[in-house]
Amino acid sequence: MDLSPGYSDYKLEVVFLKEVKKKSRNILLRNILLILLAFLICSAIILIALTYPKYHETMTEAEEQLLADSTILKTEYGDIEYAVEAEGTPVLLLHGAGGGYDQGLWAGKVFFGDDYKFISVSRYGYLRSPIPDNASIESQAAAYKTLLDNLSIDKIIVVGVSAGGPSATQFANDYPDRCSALILISAVSMGPAPGDQDPFYVSIIHIIQQSDYAYWLLTRFFQPAVLDLMGIPTQVYETFNPEQKELAQEMLDIMHPMSQRYRGTVNDEKMIEFYTVPTDNLGAPALIIHAKDDALVSYKHAENAHSKINKSQLVLYDTGGHGMLSQMNGTRVLVKEFLNESTY
Repeated sequence: MDLSPGYSDYKLEVVFLKEVKKKSRNILLRNILLILLAFLICSAIILIALTYPKYHETMTEAEEQLLADSTILKTEYGDIEYAVEAEGTPVLLLHGAGGGYDQGLWAGKVFFGDDYKFISVSRYGYLRSPIPDNASIESQAAAYKTLLDNLSIDKIIVVGVSAGGPSATQFANDYPDRCSALILISAVSMGPAPGDQDPFYVSIIHIIQQSDYAYWLLTRFFQPAVLDLMGIPTQVYETFNPEQKELAQEMLDIMHPMSQRYRGTVNDEKMIEFYTVPTDNLGAPALIIHAKDDALVSYKHAENAHSKINKSQLVLYDTGGHGMLSQMNGTRVLVKEFLNESTY
């Protein structure tokens, strides 16, 4: 082995050059990362500058509309926000997660025709309905009864959509003399069921719900992706006609501002976790409608409700997703025929 001074100097020089190259690569990588970071920051600033004025306008209009269209009733079970729309046979509309009285009115428009008087509420934690101490599905149903007393409505058709299903069923059971018919649409009937949306994606929904701006951006530029998270698969959305796509966008738009609905979503999860369908007094005829490809609330909920409610009719569509907009016309016919055949 050559241990001459020249050889040692050569080895030192090689090591030195390697260190120089390594530091150069690190500096280059750092500079690239800084450039990317600067680009992302600049892009974010530009995006906010271009979109925030429209976002602010949308939120202002939404908040003003929400305040103008609803009323607050104080009850011993907590304040309840509600709205009354149109005239005819009274229908109590109970919205799903992420909703409010406005979402209930939207569901009434989608699944019912004319000649109905819609009474739509904001359930516990949604919009201006606070969550009282010891909130429960039973006390929520009791609040509905107080509301009907205040409105001098004796009997009513009760409609539970998605997470509105449990309190709708509870009301029908606890106050059978006040419920003429029960309709469950894509409705929850128990705690988590096989086929429900994966907890990972539910966590994403929770994150989005806490930022009005993030939700607005996503619904404006990534509508199919948001609908997919909410149980309407992309392949179902692609089959929508123009009217159905417009209604899908409307469904997303009426959930502004989303942050005012987040507490209700969290509260729903707590109350529904150990929920079971009550049947000891449930005597009203029931129509249960669900889609097998509902990616948010599994159709197992519909089968469960049907197995426990004696006077129930179960209709399962192969496709339609959580919102069942592609089955809108068929559902309207089903609802009309069911109500014509029911005694109320």
